[in-house]
Amino acid sequence: MSHRLVACEHCDYLHVEDDIPPGFVARCARCGAPLYQAQKGTVERPLAFAITALVLFLIANAFPILTFAMEGRTESNTLISGVVTFWQEGFPFLAFMVAVTSIVAPFLLIGAYIYVLAPLRFGFAVPGLRPVWRILSAVRPWSMLDVFLIGLLVALTKLTDFADVLAGPAFYAVCALIPSTLLMSTTLDPRTIWRRLEPENLHHTTLEELEKLRRAKADGGKVTGWMTCETCAFVATDRAAAEHGGKCPRCGTHMHHRKAGSLSRAFALLVAAMVLYIPANIFPIMTITYLGRAESDTIVSGVAALMQSGEWPIAIVVFTASIAVPIIKIVLLGWVYTATWFGKIGSLRQRTSIYRITELIGRWSMVDVFMVSILAALVKLGNIATVAPGFGAVAFCAVVILTMLSAMAFDPRLIWDRAGMQKEQGMSS
Repeated sequence: MSHRLVACEHCDYLHVEDDIPPGFVARCARCGAPLYQAQKGTVERPLAFAITALVLFLIANAFPILTFAMEGRTESNTLISGVVTFWQEGFPFLAFMVAVTSIVAPFLLIGAYIYVLAPLRFGFAVPGLRPVWRILSAVRPWSMLDVFLIGLLVALTKLTDFADVLAGPAFYAVCALIPSTLLMSTTLDPRTIWRRLEPENLHHTTLEELEKLRRAKADGGKVTGWMTCETCAFVATDRAAAEHGGKCPRCGTHMHHRKAGSLSRAFALLVAAMVLYIPANIFPIMTITYLGRAESDTIVSGVAALMQSGEWPIAIVVFTASIAVPIIKIVLLGWVYTATWFGKIGSLRQRTSIYRITELIGRWSMVDVFMVSILAALVKLGNIATVAPGFGAVAFCAVVILTMLSAMAFDPRLIWDRAGMQKEQGMSS
């Protein structure tokens, strides 16, 4: 009898996939990580949310977000304004990252949903459905419109202290776009799409093959008989992958037992982030000129200014996202990597949970970068009032990106592999 198998992406424990009620989450029996969340097997709702998100995205890019008025002069900005301003001010790295995270990645995410779901719903044929759907796993972490909204609110708070600010149509579009994209993702079970896109007569690993592999595998040791696709979660034997040129038989992604050089690359990226965190806090992230007087702001002084003006909720959000989260993430990832390097046995489930949490929270540190992009694009009134980005913003943005890349480079399955090898060595000695 054939059974669908699912492997935990965090510890590689194999499970037989069971049907669960819509809205419920299946979790790994070993490490507790979520395996899949069941939704009703339809594409109508996510497609409707995706189309809504596309309309809102176009409005958000076509109309002003904020209009800044002071001393009889006004300035307006759009989503692309921050990108253009960073480029003109000589900060191409910041321009590129803001463009990717607030415009390119959200558009690709929404576009991929519509491109794939519309043909499945209405029954017309278009080329490249599987490659397009495969894009989602790479694009999703870099779509940060929700973080952009927090940066927008922080910028709005700073501006209202000394000028009149009006919210434009794009502001409300962004506010509505975020829940639309969230519902677009949460109302869809990706397994349903992959099953409809998979080639005909695709062989799924059987329960008998699973049991044979489990008997051949040392408890806690490295799995050598099968591989899991990191894109579509398809479980394939080594033989099946070899027959397809080392690629996933379902989606075409290159398959491997473990990420090559995962731990060393993750460590290197994390060390680079640690080094850059120092100038990120020493150098100003922006310089504000108001009535001929220039004042530089670092991350810490920006939080202090918000507290002094009585904006405690916003100050707490900025402190958490820009100061606490980067430090916590660097410390926790460093601990996870070190424990994995030495093959520590205890608290494997807790270590895996910590890694999952740090992987999710890192993107929220982009709040300050988005805030600077909004202020620099909006406040351009010469000696009356201007905001110019500083090197601290470059260093801080690099810290955020490097910690995200470090977490992505790390293969959490090594937590269990190395602990298993350490256990075997202890037993043999």
